[in-house]
Amino acid sequence: MPTTKIERAGVGFGVGRQGGSIVIEIRPHHDTIAALRGVQVSFELLNGTTLEQAKKILDVLNETVIGVLVTSASTDKTEAAAG
Repeated sequence: MPTTKIERAGVGFGVGRQGGSIVIEIRPHHDTIAALRGVQVSFELLNGTTLEQAKKILDVLNETVIGVLVTSASTDKTEAAAG
């Protein structure tokens, strides 16, 4: 029977660019969530969003969001118990 595994990590946010778009990048403080190792997660902002607007969003995120939670189903009871 599947069990649920929840992993947590502290995060910060930064502004970046991908192609011509401004993005808000999630920057984990430590590489503690196995499912996210080697993965970069970013939020693409609407076309026309200025760098100044992106920085305002960034400030709010950094002041209010302290971490990310990843929930996954696990069929291995040993793995779920370790999490």
